[in-house]
Amino acid sequence: MSRLRLVAWAAAVTAAAMPALAHHSFAADYDEKKPITLRGTVTKYDWSNPHVFVYVDVPEGGKIVNYATEWESRIELKRAGWRADSLKPGDAVTIEASASREGLMKAGGKSISITGGKKLLSPNAAEMLTPHPAATSKPAPRWPDGHVRLGIGPDEIGYWANSSASGLSEDPKVKTNRDGLLLNLADVNKVAPFQPWAKGLYEYRQRNFLKDDPMASCLPPGGPRQFQVPYGLQILEQPDRQRMFIMSGGGNRNWRLVYLDGRPLPNMDSTSPTYFGYSIGKWEGDTLVLSTIGFNERFWFTNGGLPHTEKLSLTERLSRPNFGTLKYEVTVDDPGAYTRPWSAGWTLQWIPDQEMEEYFCDDNNQDFETK
Repeated sequence: MSRLRLVAWAAAVTAAAMPALAHHSFAADYDEKKPITLRGTVTKYDWSNPHVFVYVDVPEGGKIVNYATEWESRIELKRAGWRADSLKPGDAVTIEASASREGLMKAGGKSISITGGKKLLSPNAAEMLTPHPAATSKPAPRWPDGHVRLGIGPDEIGYWANSSASGLSEDPKVKTNRDGLLLNLADVNKVAPFQPWAKGLYEYRQRNFLKDDPMASCLPPGGPRQFQVPYGLQILEQPDRQRMFIMSGGGNRNWRLVYLDGRPLPNMDSTSPTYFGYSIGKWEGDTLVLSTIGFNERFWFTNGGLPHTEKLSLTERLSRPNFGTLKYEVTVDDPGAYTRPWSAGWTLQWIPDQEMEEYFCDDNNQDFETK
């Protein structure tokens, strides 16, 4: 059996063995090509992680059917204007949604119109109507030694979120949805310089709507994916200890340690592969350059399911051109999966005056039996 066929077979077997979880790509559960409209009465508003659910009684075929409509995390919904008291049982609503791929009484929500009241939008729809505000031109803060401050300043509250790219692609013109699914699968050759087996596995994951995503099992978002999850991140700098931590707001509050004391990278054969690898960093002017090796293969290092091997090494460049913008650039070098090194980049937005909210992906996961 070829390596590609073996990998695809193993992925399919693993997916079949896993329990159904609510926490994964919406495209895996819901078909955007099958829109539905639900008119009825709210019976329950479940404002919890990892995803918010709105349950609604809908008259259908002479009987009342209770639909579970699934929405993004409350963190994302808050940014779109939702609150814990936005809905209550008894509200008459009209919900636009995508139908369940499995024919369940379940739908992926897009918008809710409350009779005689306001309209609530999914984060995607809200963002299209109200783009992120332009970054402030205020200069980036600095440490006493002159280095740009990448994290929180004294007496300051905030965190980084709202990545300008939802996928990782060598060609910035390639479009993906919020989960990294290609809007046009024919763009696959523009994404990265794949080796044949890696291209085949990437296409399999895309055609399978990312059902095998390890983040569905609450595994960490290592590599560039840490800078794309919608829940944000915080950078904790400790100049006195010559190190920093990159604290993830997604997954299960994972963190990554970066050494800034001038040590070299260890020999790859002497490191134990982990989800975030072994990272060192050094300043080049106002840019912090990170070098990382020692990754395991148990996670997807980016949205959309790009493959990698334990040969993966990353060179990441972090800079803060102004107060409200974090610029992220990455060069991927993995001779086990790609024919040459390749690069991509995007920006994140500073979310001021807000604490990074607690988020655990295994809270309130729900299975639904077929009716």
